[in-house]
Amino acid sequence: YIAPERRTQPTTYYHRDSPIGQIFSVLGRDGALRRIAVIGMGTGSLACHRAPQRTWTFYEIDPAVAALARESPYFDFLARCAPDASIVIGDGRLELARASAAEYDLLVIDTFSSDAIPAHMVTREALALYLEKIAENGLVAFHVTNQYLDLVPVLARLAADAGVSAYVPGPRFDVQLDERLAALPSQWVVMSRDALRLAPLESEENWIPAPAATGRVWTDDFSNILDALK
Repeated sequence: YIAPERRTQPTTYYHRDSPIGQIFSVLGRDGALRRIAVIGMGTGSLACHRAPQRTWTFYEIDPAVAALARESPYFDFLARCAPDASIVIGDGRLELARASAAEYDLLVIDTFSSDAIPAHMVTREALALYLEKIAENGLVAFHVTNQYLDLVPVLARLAADAGVSAYVPGPRFDVQLDERLAALPSQWVVMSRDALRLAPLESEENWIPAPAATGRVWTDDFSNILDALK
């Protein structure tokens, strides 16, 4: 948004009633979800899902993207909402490995190369790393919006393989775009070690358990893009 009074309003896939917005509003109330890490910074709009004492760490592979988010006149989500955010430049998975165990309450996987999510971010080994870096009651949220691939079954298999719960947004009424031109639909999967941690999403926002999926689990040595085509 250009209007000053709306500059800090998250837009596109990250608007306040988006799936990730619901994760923050429903599961982040009462001081929960204080330590947030995001792999894939973009313009930094997620930072405007702010709350008292909430801290942010962004992992971004492209220094030019980080510069646009921090220093250009076009985006000021970070400057207005999280000026103290930590920004780590480098491959997100490799840099995340350097973080302490249980360091984050929510880890957001929001990595895209053109319209594709890098396969090495949705493997058995990657999920094991993510689970190591979140607290015992922490969450991992995957942004899997894609024109060509359905990655929900891929993540459902990973969750079952790791013994964790996975939820996805359920059917809902269409949102009219008359006053929400900056709101786009998006697909997300959220995982937790404890299904009860995700229960409020089910009762308040109509999320559902990710449908069970058969097939081979993706690993660092195996992925099947053809099997994931829509």
